[in-house]
Amino acid sequence: MKVCLLSYMFRRFPLEKAFEVCSELGYDGVEIWGGRPHAYPWDMDEKKIDEILALKERYRLETPVYCAEVLNYPYNPCTTDPKERRETIDYLKQALTAASKFGAPRVLMAFDHAGFGTTRRQNQDNVVGVLKEVCAHAEKVGVDLMAEPVTIMESNVGATADDVAEIIERVGSPRLTSMLDVATPFAHFEPYGEFLTKLKGKVSHVHFQDNDGVSPAHLPLGEGCLPLEDLVDILKKYGYDGYLCVELLWPELRDPELYARKTIRSLKAILND
Repeated sequence: MKVCLLSYMFRRFPLEKAFEVCSELGYDGVEIWGGRPHAYPWDMDEKKIDEILALKERYRLETPVYCAEVLNYPYNPCTTDPKERRETIDYLKQALTAASKFGAPRVLMAFDHAGFGTTRRQNQDNVVGVLKEVCAHAEKVGVDLMAEPVTIMESNVGATADDVAEIIERVGSPRLTSMLDVATPFAHFEPYGEFLTKLKGKVSHVHFQDNDGVSPAHLPLGEGCLPLEDLVDILKKYGYDGYLCVELLWPELRDPELYARKTIRSLKAILND
């Protein structure tokens, strides 16, 4: 397996800082966060694309995923507001186009919350409508769209393997896949083997960090209660051999280089590398 970091942890630095640190420490790639100042989709003109291509060449790192930010205002693929859905569709199309130009084979989109007072059927109809149009564009530009289930504390649309499998089936696009954030099934008491079986052949990326077992917490490796070495064995058993991307959010922002160093040391121990 290869390892990378989500550049969000470096959001108070230019994107190059994430590349510089990851290259120095022996990571294989950088998952590019699609927010300012790093790579907001609407900022991705030719100059910005060329800057990322130059970073990849200079630091000899891959960009396995472009993480389009949709868990925070103003974009939400699960919203009941038609105008907001329209703007989210255009935003995700722009992210896919940008990814095709700087060489990211996948764009990540998380399921947000549709709001209370809504129904499961209507919420799923809304998100399927969004994804059908976005995936048609994904097919044109040759980039996969990964739909990420998040915890029930974060979404009432896409939280379990069953939710995502049903949505993928309804959309019916070969470019629509999913991914595993290891915090999500663990917080739900959803066995990893069950998750990976129900989404067999559709899990194309893994966010790998520790968790407390009761919340969406993203903890540094070794600081939660996940048996991480055994989790890697389970991933291998069910056929996963892609990237492990460590997604740390807060308080790691205060010194991302420090936590990047701690993380690579932990990863090497977990992977026996």
